[in-house]
Amino acid sequence: MYVCVCLAVTERQIHQAARDGAKTLKDLRRDLGVTAECGRCATCARQCLRDVHGTSMEEASPACA
Repeated sequence: MYVCVCLAVTERQIHQAARDGAKTLKDLRRDLGVTAECGRCATCARQCLRDVHGTSMEEASPACA
């Protein structure tokens, strides 16, 4: 599934980035460009991070501006 439509970033790519060490939306933005355009993908991208790392919403980084 596409998470970031603006940059065509998929859930699979985000999961792989998380397994490779990305822990925050800032990391995903640096590595994949997620949230760099419209930012609508932030919630889903954060959920993908939680899926891989098992963290709660409070522990996840807020959306990048």
